[in-house]
Parts: sequence; C-alpha cells; structure tokens
Amino acid sequence: MITVIPRAQWAHYSAGVPIAARRQPATVRFVLIVASVAAARTPLGAQTPVPAPATAEETRWVVRDWTRVESWHYFTPKPGGGDPDYTDVANRLQVGVERRAPRYDAVVALQYVQFGGLPARASGPGPLGAGALYFDQSARTDSHQVYLRYLNFRLKSLIPGLDVQFGRFGYTSGAESPSRDPKIETVKRLRLDSRLLGEFEWALYQRGFDGVRADLDRPGWHATGGLFRPTQGGFENAAGAEITRIDLIAGAVTLRPGSVLRRTDWQLFANRYDDTREVQARPDNTNRSATGVDVHINTFGSSVVGAYPTGSGQIDVVGWVAGQTGTWYEQSHRAWAGAAELGHQWSDIAWRPWLRAGLFHASGDAVPDDSSHGTFFPVMPTVRKYSLSTVYGLMNLDDLFVHAFFVPTSALTVRVDLHRLGLVTSADLWYSGSGATQKAGTNFGYAGRRSNGATALGTMLEGSVDRAISRRWSVNGYVGVMKAGDVVRGTFAGNWLTFGYMESVVQIGGRLAGKAASPRQPTHERRGMTTVIPSGR
Repeated sequence: MITVIPRAQWAHYSAGVPIAARRQPATVRFVLIVASVAAARTPLGAQTPVPAPATAEETRWVVRDWTRVESWHYFTPKPGGGDPDYTDVANRLQVGVERRAPRYDAVVALQYVQFGGLPARASGPGPLGAGALYFDQSARTDSHQVYLRYLNFRLKSLIPGLDVQFGRFGYTSGAESPSRDPKIETVKRLRLDSRLLGEFEWALYQRGFDGVRADLDRPGWHATGGLFRPTQGGFENAAGAEITRIDLIAGAVTLRPGSVLRRTDWQLFANRYDDTREVQARPDNTNRSATGVDVHINTFGSSVVGAYPTGSGQIDVVGWVAGQTGTWYEQSHRAWAGAAELGHQWSDIAWRPWLRAGLFHASGDAVPDDSSHGTFFPVMPTVRKYSLSTVYGLMNLDDLFVHAFFVPTSALTVRVDLHRLGLVTSADLWYSGSGATQKAGTNFGYAGRRSNGATALGTMLEGSVDRAISRRWSVNGYVGVMKAGDVVRGTFAGNWLTFGYMESVVQIGGRLAGKAASPRQPTHERRGMTTVIPSGR
C-alpha cells in the first residue's frame, strides 16, 4: 500500500490533523480519468469532524473520480475450471453538495460506477478474483449503476460536545475519535480502521449505512453510538438499496493519549449484528444448506495504539483483541481474534524508512459437527486494508507479516509487504469476503473453499506506489504475487497468483456560497488503502 501526500497537506498532518482527501491504493496499468474527486478538503459523508470555528458557514460542490485498470492471473484451475486470466477497467464518479453551518452540516452525493471487460468465464472453482465477483452479481461484462451514496444531516452541539448524525453516511470502526497525534492517526488508519465495520471502500460499489449516530466529545475521551443498516454494494451492482434484514448496533469509547496512558490511544468497543436475510448460502464447514440467514453475533473488545519517540525516530505499537458470543444458525457462536504489531520509523535517514511486523490470528472451527461454531466473524469490514490481494479473509487465519514504507519525496510513497499465511485449523475453510453485499439471493458476503486437510495457505509478496502528480491528481499502483501452499494446491493446478492494478484519482470542487472556516478542518473519512507517512518525529 502506498501513499502520496501532496505538499500542501503536510502542514495539516504535522500539526496533528489527519488528512481528509484520501485515495485508494492501485496497480498495474494507468488509465486516465473521466471526471474528478472532491477538492473540498472535507469529504462527503465522512466520520465526525473536528469542530470548525463557530463562524464557519459555506456550501460547496464536490466532484471525485476514480479510474482503475485491474489485471488478474488467478491460480490456474484444474481441467474444466474457469479462465484465470483477464483485465477489466472501471470508473467511479461521485458528485455532491455539502453545507457546513455553525449548528448543522448537510451532505448529499450521487455515485455512478461503470465497468468494461468483466470476465464472463472466470468462475470455477468459485470466483477467480474480484472481476469474477462483479460479473457474478450483475451477469454483465459492463456492470453499471447510478445510486445515492450519501444523504445525511449532522446536528451539532445539541448539548456541549454532543453531535447527532442521521440519514445515509459512512462509518469506520476504529476511527470514531481523532487522537490529535499524527503518528497514532497514521497507525490507526493503517491497522485499526474498518477491521469490523467499514464502507468496503476499495470495491467500486462500496457500501453505506442508513441510520443514526451520536458522538459525545470531551477533552480526554470520546464516545460514539450508532444504530443503522448497511446498503447493498461492494461487488453488487444494485448498490444503494438498504439491506432491511440486517440490524447493526455499534458503540465505542476512546481514551485519548494522556488521559490514561501517555502517547497511547485506547479504545473499548462493542457491536451487535442481527442478520435474517433471504440468502441461500451458508459459509461454514458444516456442509449444511440454508434457506435464509440466521446469524446473531455480539462482538466486544479493545485496541491500543501507541507512538513513542526514540533517539532515531519513533516506535509504534498496536494491540487489538475481539471476542464474540451469540448464535450462528442453529449453533452457539464463540470466537475471537487478535493482533499484535510493532514498528519503528527512522526520521534522520534518507527516505525515512518505516519497518513494521506483526501477527494476526482469527479463530477457526475445529469440530464441524458439534453444536458450537468457532470461526471468527469479521462482521462488515473493509477487508482490503488487511488483505491487499483480497484472496483471503479475516477468518480461520494466521497472518505473520512484515511491511516497509519509504518516502523518497514528499509526493511519492512506496510500500512493500510480505505475508506468511496459514489456516488456524484444517477442519475449517479458506475464507474470503468483506461482509454482506446483497439483501437476497445466493451471495452471503463471505465464501469458503475447502482446506484439503492442510493449513499452509501460501506466501504473499506485494508492493504499491502512490504518486501525487498535482494537488488534484494522483496515480497509484499495486502488484501482488502469491505462492500457493498445500491448501491451495489441493484445489488448483497452478502454484502462482498475480494481481495488479493502476488507478488514477482526480478531485475538484468549489464554494457555492458562504465563507469558509480558516483554517478548514479535515474530517476522518477513510478512503481505501492510502497510507500517510509522517516525518517520524
């Protein structure tokens, strides 16, 4: 995952304010855009912003455009399987208007997605890459849709520090409260945001949330609570329709650095997921059929992010753990997941290298035929933040990784990742997916392939580059190569997977009326895989 930081935005970031205009990582070939992305620094539908000065009042128009070319060589299937080699192109255009006033904010945005060249024969066994998923859910090589992306209102300071937002908005777990520490915010965006709830930003159709959210802000802590339903999207071209049979309740309390631990951001979180969709798919290891979903899961946990100066730069640490209870169809559900990570960035060395290593563990189900389900359920994340290739999901997984970031110039960032991937138990499946994308049909949102009695999934080497061409235009590229382990070789004939893409992002916008705040405060919307790298001090 790479990331480029336009020169004009460094001042905001070094002052401890996260950058608003985010881009997604991308890779293999470059295609120019057809429209643009919002120049207004406050993204539409974003997370709760840092309060702007009381005198700020303005209306802005916003246009964003992403154009991406993807190229896949999936693991070669055995005879009779689908075609693993294809290239497709897509464009996502977002147009909106936002009103910022002392007592309220209002946002409306439409989005148009258009594909070309989706593969019609890239299934078997299962979908062979993301292009196959887009085709499967639209049955068209030119999948497309216009839909309502955001329509929300935020009432500010109903009582001191209390904001209430309602309508259709974005939500990113782990990002509910800014720490005001630039390095901590960078690490949170990279390694905590959207682990459980996210907008599926990298998928062209994305997802939104309809409902209500309240935020109570105090000097040392921030509390967030929400009740909402997701929209269709992700790979589903009938995007924007509310999934009425999924109910989500989410809450988090974040203790800012210094309130309890110095230079450490600490969060406690919980959510409830109720799913009774008319979806005839059951992604687990029981081999049981289902005429509809019957899943009710409680998730609760905590995260800690710290950034500590050293003589040569900064050390950063991440700890994250989540436990689950509830029911999975007719089975009781008990599962857990955790992550532990350590990094160091050198501030006085050329390219300011930042090296990180960690381990992620998500429980699997070791006994398929009993009354208990033990596979961790990631709810509705943005999985690509943690699986850049999207080849594996955050279930029944051990991921031992190292990644490195380099900043050759202020407009260029490079990232390299190495992952050693394995299944926790061979009695469970090799999962993929990012949560519910449709309210009825045959696609649950997660899917699994058999383990073939093995646990070695494979080794993934991947790299990405983000280049800012100008203040309004950036280009991103990604390439990942995976060597198959025994899990993969039991199902596929080929031992190698290659996935790459290149993406162009353009953004424009302007004021329709009013006077902007000075300085304008960015919000905390997460837009895919862009990773900002601070100075390291």
